[in-house]
Amino acid sequence: MTHVIAEPNDTRHTLEDMTSESNDRLVGSVLDGRYRIESRIARGGMAKVYLAEDTRLERQVAIKIMHDHLTDDGDFAVKFIREARHTARLAHPNIMSVFDQGHVDDTLYLVMEYLPGMTLRDLLNDYGTLTIEQSLDITRAVLQALSVAHREGILHRDVKPENVILVNDGRIKIGDFGLARPVNNATDTGKSLLGTVAYIAPELLTRSQADNRSDLYSVGIMLYEMLTGAQPFTGETPMQVAVQHAQQPMPFAAESNPTVSRAVDDIIQWATQKKPSDRPKDARSMLDALTRALAEPDDAATRVIDSPTSSAQLEDSRETQRELPTVPSVPTSDSPLDPDPRKSVRTRGRGGRVLSLLIALAVVVGGGGSVWWLQFGPGSLAASAVVAGMSVDDATTSLTTAGFVVIDPVSEEYDPDIPEGMVIGTSPEITSGMPKGTEVHLIVSLGLEPIPFPSFDNITIVDFSAQLESLGIGVVATSKEFDKSIPAGYVIAASHSDGSEIVVGDILYAGDSVLLVESAGRVPSVSGLTVAQATAALEGVDLTVSARTTEQFSSTFPSGAVISVVAAGGVIHPGGSVSLVVSKGPELVAVPGVAGMTIAAAKTLLENLGFEVNVITEIPQKHWDKSWAEAVSTDPNEGTESPKGATIILQGKI
Repeated sequence: MTHVIAEPNDTRHTLEDMTSESNDRLVGSVLDGRYRIESRIARGGMAKVYLAEDTRLERQVAIKIMHDHLTDDGDFAVKFIREARHTARLAHPNIMSVFDQGHVDDTLYLVMEYLPGMTLRDLLNDYGTLTIEQSLDITRAVLQALSVAHREGILHRDVKPENVILVNDGRIKIGDFGLARPVNNATDTGKSLLGTVAYIAPELLTRSQADNRSDLYSVGIMLYEMLTGAQPFTGETPMQVAVQHAQQPMPFAAESNPTVSRAVDDIIQWATQKKPSDRPKDARSMLDALTRALAEPDDAATRVIDSPTSSAQLEDSRETQRELPTVPSVPTSDSPLDPDPRKSVRTRGRGGRVLSLLIALAVVVGGGGSVWWLQFGPGSLAASAVVAGMSVDDATTSLTTAGFVVIDPVSEEYDPDIPEGMVIGTSPEITSGMPKGTEVHLIVSLGLEPIPFPSFDNITIVDFSAQLESLGIGVVATSKEFDKSIPAGYVIAASHSDGSEIVVGDILYAGDSVLLVESAGRVPSVSGLTVAQATAALEGVDLTVSARTTEQFSSTFPSGAVISVVAAGGVIHPGGSVSLVVSKGPELVAVPGVAGMTIAAAKTLLENLGFEVNVITEIPQKHWDKSWAEAVSTDPNEGTESPKGATIILQGKI
């Protein structure tokens, strides 16, 4: 399954969906001159979501296109654009990125990161209950994302399994901040409440007010569902479910799943308190408590909770619950500068869970709270920053703004994806929770790494292909040729896809592809064989022999014997066609008359006709060109036909 983003009431494709998709006027079009719409992948009450190609940056993206009736609402369009700008500020590994936003004619759209994978809802539908480890991994990722958003003053307002994306490469991301809005804007929801009622906080139902603790309520409900396979409050109508959120006590997860520890169950209860003031103050507090609780052995009898008021609330709610297994104890700190300054310890008695407030470090008072928050608490942490693909100047500015210190030297690495001169990342790698003032080095791309083409002398095609693959060079095709000097199976030559030759030392780059020529060994020697014998031998090595032969005179091979094998272009390939050159025997030439010529002239004439010449005379050779040094006769006699190459005896004047 491929998931990009979920809408309220989002549904999987049915046959009707696919039929309507095939008639979708946007599929195949280019939006805003840049985004080529490939297919529709989701639909909801507010928008349709499409898979598209960003033709400018050559990457796949997800585009949410709002329904026409919403686009016609001017107030909605203004709010949508404002929220898109705020959401685009969120840069975090656990948050789906927003790339672009636009309004073309009647189309209002948002361009987002395309994430192939599945939603948490899909996973729950397939498996029902998740393991403790799976549930907590997903919850931690969601809380890390919300922590960043809340620091930016942005609420999600629709945290639910449909909006948690499990990417194919193992990443966990929260998406669809399209319903989010800045906290400092009006938070009254009224009739425009769009969150799913199964996860909605009571204050949104009773007072129509929300803050970051409303998101944490939804996280608690979602964690409960992952551990138990069911939602805590259900009903036939949304109103019935809403009333239960507002009035009914939150059940304990361990009642349905005894493997859930008290530590985890208490955190669920803490996050889902009816009053926002009794919940964790922010996502970081809940995340820290979850991490602390899980760090201790399971046989401890006490644990730390971050809210005195929630301790009392939980004490009352647990009086009627059955006894649950004991959970980890998390040690408290005596230091007034403890990063978690407000702590309470809850203990369990035989008759039920007895909650008692043991420690309440009131540091968050007046200016003291601000000092703690800035120096030791969440305010002391640098914001997450993603700088891959930025220029050095832009990356430095972004990191400095986030609270990091960029120091020299800059390191350089080859990278197949990041252009030369742009930033790959940092050393150390930036993760969430790093303190402000952390020093980092920039890692800058050298672009594609040049690869000198290696020697292919005396190496098999299999070994050389593996060597090229290890260098990042692909072999797209191979061909075979017969070669008299290179053994079968070994490399003869290499070339680019356009056919141009590659020689040893030529520069290629990772991702390039080559063609290789493999030796098929020697063509069988057929010289001196009859045509029938030669044909049989050549057909035995997958060659087709043409019925048409070429005849040549030969002083070496008798008439009818094969002289050689030839192919068009001069290269013989297995499966190719060849023709035979057949001997006509030696060529016969008539011996000319030489009487009256000088010995030198007669010798030259005979040699030019292809004969070997043996001169018999008593005249010294240095005088053969004199007029008186005459040739007398030849043997064989004048007019006799002799083969080229035969020896003619030239008789000179004595």
